[in-house]
Amino acid sequence: MKRFIKIVIGLGFVLIALVVAGVAVLSSMDFNEYKSLIAEKAKEATGRDLVIAGNLDLNISLNPSISVNGVTFSNASWGSRPEMLSLDSFAAEVALIPLLSETLEIKQIVLEGVDLLLETDGGGHGNWAFQPGSESGSEDASDDSGGNVPVVHSVLIRDVNVQYLDGVTGLSQNLNIAKLELSADGANDPMSLLLEAVYNNENINVAGTLGSISALSGNDMFPVKLDVSALGARIGLDGTVKEPQSGTGLNMGFSVNGDDVAAIAMRGMALAGVEGDAPLPARSLSVSGALRDVDGGYAIDGLNLKIGGSDLSGNLSVNLAGARPGLNADVSSNHFDLADVQAEGGDSAASDTVDASGPDDGRVFPNDPLPLDGLKSADANISFNGKEVKTSGITLGNVLATIDLNNGRLNVSSFGFDFGGGRIEGDVGLDGSSSIAKLALNVDGKKIDYGKILKEMAGEESVTGMVDISLSSKGAGDSVRSLMAGLNGKLRIVSEEGHIESGALSFLTGPLAGLMGDGDTNDLRCAVIDFDIVDGIATSEATVFETGGLSVIGAGGIDLREEKLDLYFDPRAKSASVASAAEVGIVVGGTLKEPSVGPDVGDVAMGAATLATGIATGGVSLLLGAVVDSVASGLDNTDYCALALAGKPLKPDEQAQSGDDASSDAPASSEQPPAQDENPVEGVLDSLFGN
Repeated sequence: MKRFIKIVIGLGFVLIALVVAGVAVLSSMDFNEYKSLIAEKAKEATGRDLVIAGNLDLNISLNPSISVNGVTFSNASWGSRPEMLSLDSFAAEVALIPLLSETLEIKQIVLEGVDLLLETDGGGHGNWAFQPGSESGSEDASDDSGGNVPVVHSVLIRDVNVQYLDGVTGLSQNLNIAKLELSADGANDPMSLLLEAVYNNENINVAGTLGSISALSGNDMFPVKLDVSALGARIGLDGTVKEPQSGTGLNMGFSVNGDDVAAIAMRGMALAGVEGDAPLPARSLSVSGALRDVDGGYAIDGLNLKIGGSDLSGNLSVNLAGARPGLNADVSSNHFDLADVQAEGGDSAASDTVDASGPDDGRVFPNDPLPLDGLKSADANISFNGKEVKTSGITLGNVLATIDLNNGRLNVSSFGFDFGGGRIEGDVGLDGSSSIAKLALNVDGKKIDYGKILKEMAGEESVTGMVDISLSSKGAGDSVRSLMAGLNGKLRIVSEEGHIESGALSFLTGPLAGLMGDGDTNDLRCAVIDFDIVDGIATSEATVFETGGLSVIGAGGIDLREEKLDLYFDPRAKSASVASAAEVGIVVGGTLKEPSVGPDVGDVAMGAATLATGIATGGVSLLLGAVVDSVASGLDNTDYCALALAGKPLKPDEQAQSGDDASSDAPASSEQPPAQDENPVEGVLDSLFGN
């Protein structure tokens, strides 16, 4: 037994002696002699020159280490500089004992002073595409030993500069890593991450934890918890990746917070090489949700967005697998002000652009081609529910809309919102699948308080009343102008029991000052506007404005094709006190952009009345003057409101046109009232739009 122990001890000393001798031999070797061999093998594998100008050192211990410095790697022959890569120093320390169990455990890797250039030529070929010098190089590169993934405890990278040059676009991108620290206690322990970098002059800081090395290599659930600071925003990521190697199985909670979304957008645009102003105002931003990948795209659950004083919440998804990107969204809002997502001064800027684009052609409807291609660039299905939406100083309540866009066909079905104390509902369809767009619009508004609207928008309190609106129209064209030129449909506006303060018509002087009668307030019995639109011509079927003392009947129409106005308003006195004001008709002519308002010169020539200097004189309409003169003699107590509201022709009541009041208080007329079946308005329309 004693002899056996002596033999074992002797063998131990022999082994130790052999190890010491081996270490001594290795330590005495000059590994710089192998630099040429390493360069030769690199040339065979890549077709490029590898130069190690510094020392190649090996330190033998229980944790042996290797270090190298002064390394350069040549660029492609067409490259913008000779070297693709230069390296100041590289060092790695390996644990010796785990090697006995075929486990490569790297204690530390330190990389400093890296300058890497990635670039493409004019044909888009990258300098990272190598051309091996022998077949063995490519075979070795494709060999998969299937060995264990090394365990790396600590990685320290300092002063790394990566530049990307796009030879096709000329775009240049720069990334400088001042510090990157990545460490873990073991293969099954989480990794901590710290990054300080500058990307295209933007500071990026990242801190947090990642999953373990074993989870990363084995495609196990990989947790991510990071705090990111970039572009003036604070970003939080907290979630998991089910299959990290393929990047699938994403379930990542996120949050983004910033004090100025406009500044964030500007810095983001500059980072991406996009010039121009940010299309957003200076507002605070907060957005959070959970991002996950779905078949063909991504989804965000529990979206919660706040920008300025506006909020938006819901769920949305994006499908990237189809012929066109698809968006599905179901969102709601308690309060949303469009001013919070529109660039300040955007409207004026847009108008300046339009004015500068070409000479003014005197038209209101633009002739620019409709951006129909934009409708075909994506599909969407969006459902929106907003308790309060503000736009241009107007507040809309209980906004509901369903938007469907499919291959250029846009449908906004069942939209509705509260406005001015009433409710507006309808639907819109725009078929942009071909070069000629087809438009269909239906709108119905009930009990809209226009007095409330005027007060909210302009602080005006001189007019009060309710109005109902009904509009149905269809058209086709490749521009707004051509759409309006071929428009067909009906427009009906009805208001009853309104009030107009006398001061609201203070611009009227002379006989017209008595239009509303005496007193501080005047009842508006009704206002009815009824237009029939055929092939871009809107003709008045019934236009009535009636107070307690006066009826005003409108005739004529609007040529939407040429944007011309040809309207006539005929006052009818219901009492002697306003009879003089009712002796003159008013002609509205000109264009939509430059309308003209003035008296019917035929009546003025007969000395019936004089208009206020505040109303511009317009074109001559002797024909209209003659027609109206035949129906405006004496007082007219016809209930035009009842006729217009019932949709009946506006025929004067023969019994109500003249009587004792008319003969005593109103100027006499030799003209006979028209027969019961005569409709003077139709005669006016035939004269105006007989074609």
